[in-house]
Amino acid sequence: MNKQLPTPKAFKRSPSGRIESLVNPRITVLLVVLVLAVSLAGHGAFSQASPSSNRKAINLPDDSPKAPFSSAILSGNTLYISGRIGIDSKTGNAPANLDEEIKLLLEHVKDTLVEAGMTMDDLVYVQVACTDLSLYGKFNAAYRGYFTTKELPAREFIGVASLLRGGHFEIQAIAVRH
Repeated sequence: MNKQLPTPKAFKRSPSGRIESLVNPRITVLLVVLVLAVSLAGHGAFSQASPSSNRKAINLPDDSPKAPFSSAILSGNTLYISGRIGIDSKTGNAPANLDEEIKLLLEHVKDTLVEAGMTMDDLVYVQVACTDLSLYGKFNAAYRGYFTTKELPAREFIGVASLLRGGHFEIQAIAVRH
């Protein structure tokens, strides 16, 4: 009892009883190449390193370990620096002397950059919040001295009603390693 099963429409039986494909061999090769390409592309997309392995928190010793944020995050070649006030580490407040406050603030930004393997010249964007816009010139005089390049970062200087701990200035910034 040699009963033949029905043949699917994509195939036909030759006179010798052999099953032959009706699909063009070029189409078959194209389908195989497409399946391989999709397989390799999918593997490449899912085998990349996780984003967290390329991200590092930068915190200096005088930063508060209780703060609910990092002082800076280094992601690849880009450093995102959190808002920072010029605080005296002994008192926990901004000093009464404005020049000292500006120096503490800019030194902290500089130290954070150094910890990330960068310099002030790597800054690409700086935002300064200030409680008294008449201090613009005083801040600029100190700020300019921290750069060795003539190409200063893009910057925003905005007025605010008040800042934490009696500060007059707060900086947040983005740096990209050259």
